[in-house]
Amino acid sequence: MSEQTTYTEPTYGNWRRPRTAGIGKLGALETWAMIVALIALLFVFRLAGPIPGFITFAVMAVALAVFTVRDRHGQSRISRMVAKRAHMKAVRHRTNLYRSGPVGAVPGGTAQLPGLLAKSQLHQFTDSFDREFALLFMPDTNHATIVIECEPTGLALEDPQTIDSYVANWGGWLADLGKQSDVVAASVTVETAPDFGVRLRQAVDTNRHPDAPQAVVQMMEEVKATFPQSAPVTRAFIAVTFTAWRQGAQRPRKAVDLGLDLAARLGKLTEHLEQCGAGDAHPVTAQTLCEIVRSAYDPAVAQHIAAAHAEGVTPALSWHDVGPLAHNAGWEWYRHDSGFSKSWIMSVAPRGEVFSNVLEALLSPSGDMDRKRVTMLYRPVSAARAMDVAEQDVNAAKNRANSTGNPNFRAIDDYAKTVQTAKEIAKDAGMLNFGCVITATILNPEDALAASYALEDLSAESQLTVRPAYGAQDTAFAAALPLGVVLPDYVLIPAKIREAV
Repeated sequence: MSEQTTYTEPTYGNWRRPRTAGIGKLGALETWAMIVALIALLFVFRLAGPIPGFITFAVMAVALAVFTVRDRHGQSRISRMVAKRAHMKAVRHRTNLYRSGPVGAVPGGTAQLPGLLAKSQLHQFTDSFDREFALLFMPDTNHATIVIECEPTGLALEDPQTIDSYVANWGGWLADLGKQSDVVAASVTVETAPDFGVRLRQAVDTNRHPDAPQAVVQMMEEVKATFPQSAPVTRAFIAVTFTAWRQGAQRPRKAVDLGLDLAARLGKLTEHLEQCGAGDAHPVTAQTLCEIVRSAYDPAVAQHIAAAHAEGVTPALSWHDVGPLAHNAGWEWYRHDSGFSKSWIMSVAPRGEVFSNVLEALLSPSGDMDRKRVTMLYRPVSAARAMDVAEQDVNAAKNRANSTGNPNFRAIDDYAKTVQTAKEIAKDAGMLNFGCVITATILNPEDALAASYALEDLSAESQLTVRPAYGAQDTAFAAALPLGVVLPDYVLIPAKIREAV
C-alpha cells in the first residue's frame, strides 16, 4: 500500500513596524521627552509650589497627549495638524495648482512632469541580450530606476504546490536585492485598466473571410461591440532603483555609467522572474514608459495610443511631454487632465498569518473605477547590515516588554517576531521594509464616492488597513507609478527620528 500525504497550505506573516526601545507604546524619543518633562515638573513643584506645579502638569499632559495619542492608523494629532496646515499653506500660495503646455508656466511650453518627478531624466540603453531598456535618473537623490514589464500567469490554473514555489522564489528574488550594495528600493505595480478593444476589432476585421456565413459575421460583430466592456486589461511592472553612489567613490556615477553597468546586470534580474510566476519578463523601453506615464496622467489618451498602435503607428512622445497640462492637488482628491484620482497608503499590514492569495481581491479588476493601480514598495536592508538590524530589533522589543511588570500580549508577540526574524536572517534570509500605495482613477467625478467605498472594501477584504493620503495626493499618485520614487529620501525628518517616535 502506498502512503498518502496530505497537503498543508503554508501561511505567511511575521512582519512588524520598526520601533526603538521605550516605555510601553512610547518610542525612544517620546520616552526621553517624558523623563525630561517629569524632572522639570519636580523642579517646578519644589521651587514654585503646588499650584504652578499642577498647572505645569496639566500643560505637559496635554502636550504629551497631542504627541503620543494615536489613531488606528498610527497618526498623532500633531502630525495631522502639521499636514493640514501644510496643505492650507499650499492652497494659499497656489502651489497645489500646476499648469504646463503652450499656455502654462513651464518654460519652453512642454508638459513637464510635476512635483517629485519634475527634474527626472529619461535615457535608453541596450542590455547584453540586445534588449532596449529605459533608465530613469533622479538628480535630486542620485537614483536610477529600470522598469520590467511582466505577464503574470495568474493563479486560476495553478496547483497549490506551484503557487507555493512561486512565493518562495519571489522571496528569494527580493532577498537577492539586499546582496547588491547599490540597490536602494524596488516596487511592484499591478494596474487594471479598460480594454478599448482596438486590437480585437482589428484582428476580427483583418481575418474576416469574404464568404463567411451571415450568422458568424453577426456573432463576431457582437463580440467586437460587447467584449471590450467586460474585459479589463491587467498589467504588472517591477521597478528596481539603484543609487549612483558606490562605497568608497568620491563622486556619484553619471547616468551613462549607470546605464552601461545595468546593461550587463539586467539579464540576471529578469531571468529568474519566470520562476516567480511573473511569466515573460522584459525591460520597458523609453517609448513604453512614456506611454504608461502619459496614460496615467491623462486616461482619455490611452484609447488614442491603443488605436495608433493598432494602425501600426508609434505615437511621438518624449519625456518632456508626458506630464499633465493641468492638475489640482486637493486635500483628499487629485484632479489631473481628464482623470480624477484618489490614493491610499497602507497604515497597518495584515495582522497575524495570511495565505498567499491575501491580496487577490485588491488586485482584481473593479467595475467601480476606470483605472486602479496597486503598488507594493520595498526597501531592502543590505545583507551586511541585516543581522545587526535584527539584533537591535530584538533588544528593543525585549526592553519594551520588560519596561512594565506585566507586559501585554502585543509586546510579547512583538518580541517573538523579532526573535523569529533574527533566526531566519541567520539562515541567509533577507530583510525588507515594505509599504503599499493604492490609486483609483475615475473619469466622472460623480463616481468618486462609489469608487472610494469600493476600494476601501477591497482593501478590507485583503486585510489591509489603509487611509487616504490627505494633503499629499499628488505625491502618492507619483509614488504609485512604476517609476521607483523612494519617498523616505524626500522627507526632511531623518528615518531614525521617525522610528523613534
